[in-house]
Amino acid sequence: MALTVENLSKNFGKTTVFKDISFTVDRGEIVCIMGKSGEGKTTLLRCINNLETVDSGSIKINNLYLCNEVNGKIQYASKENMKEIRQEMGLVFQNYNLFPHMTVMENILEAPLFLKKTNRKDIEKRANYLISELELKDKENNYPYQLSGGQKQRVAIARACMLNPSILCFDEPTSALDESTRSQISKIIRNLASQNIAIIIVTHDNAFVEEISQRVITLSNGSISE
Repeated sequence: MALTVENLSKNFGKTTVFKDISFTVDRGEIVCIMGKSGEGKTTLLRCINNLETVDSGSIKINNLYLCNEVNGKIQYASKENMKEIRQEMGLVFQNYNLFPHMTVMENILEAPLFLKKTNRKDIEKRANYLISELELKDKENNYPYQLSGGQKQRVAIARACMLNPSILCFDEPTSALDESTRSQISKIIRNLASQNIAIIIVTHDNAFVEEISQRVITLSNGSISE
């Protein structure tokens, strides 16, 4: 199992966002998380990606615990394990979060060069492969302001895929896209799933869910249903 969430709870002060939720996502599976605004969908995604801390429960990425509750207290992974876990995760933000002062290529290369996971030649080879796969071949030297919404989305996907994650998360991937571009993104996501990547998508887009999801999780009043 790529992701196992057990009895997870998150509060902001006295406000409970979700409580005791549990679910799993397998490799190659596309799971959509739905629910009304304010139900905590993005917060859940941020917890899975270690951008928010949790109050109780556990998150396991492959065979490593990102966090686990021991004797009523949350313990996060060691520094060494955390580095490994982070390389298993990819997140495509709703607003893409591309660095505006960097070109497409520079945005894609930034994380793996910083982590020095392999040599620059191999990193650039993978970047060029992803640029070709995502139809960005003539955009390498463009800056984000020179790209359409769909192109920014594809750059963000390429960047998230650079570390070969086993889990890829998307936060509202079609919110700013037209129907044609949405179909392109849907095709890309299905292709990623076919490569044995677990896909988790937070979305309000019912048509997109019908088109792409293999399983739907609904978050409502702090609980989930499938």
